[in-house]
Amino acid sequence: MERSNIRVTNHNRSRGLNERFIRSVAASILKMIKRPAATELEIVFLSDDRIRGLNKKYAGSDRSTDVLSFKLGEKEFGRPDSFIGEILISSDTAARNSKIFGSTFGEEIVLYVIHGILHLFGYDDTDARSRARMSEKENGILRELCRKEDLSKVSMQR
Repeated sequence: MERSNIRVTNHNRSRGLNERFIRSVAASILKMIKRPAATELEIVFLSDDRIRGLNKKYAGSDRSTDVLSFKLGEKEFGRPDSFIGEILISSDTAARNSKIFGSTFGEEIVLYVIHGILHLFGYDDTDARSRARMSEKENGILRELCRKEDLSKVSMQR
C-alpha cells in the first residue's frame, strides 16, 4: 500500500512546531476526506511578515493571512500527478487567533491545515454559501481529530 508523502517545514523559528505530528495529522485528514494514499503534499509554516509578502504577490492583498493554498499537481509544473499542492500557514496568525477565538494554538494550526487541504480539493470560501459548506466540513474534521489526538502535540516541547 502506498503512503502519503507529506513534507512539513517550519520557517518561523519563533514558533516551535512538531513537524512529525503535523505530518501525521495531515495524513489523517487526507484519509478522512478519502483521498488517494499516494498523495504528496507540502505544508510550510511562515511568519506574518513572510506570508504577507506572498499574499500581496499572489492574492493582491497587502496584509498577512492565515492560509494560502496552491494547487500544483498539474504536469506543466513538472510535478508527479500525485502532488496535490502546497499550503502556506502563518503560525503567528494561529497564535494570535487562538487568543481571539478562545481556542488553543494546536487547534488553530490543525484548522489551518484542514482549511488548506480542503482548498486543494475544491472547497472555496469566496461567498457565504461556500464559506458555510467549507466551515461545516472543517469543523466536522476538527471534531473527529480532537476525539483521536491531543492537539497540544502541535507545539514542539522544549
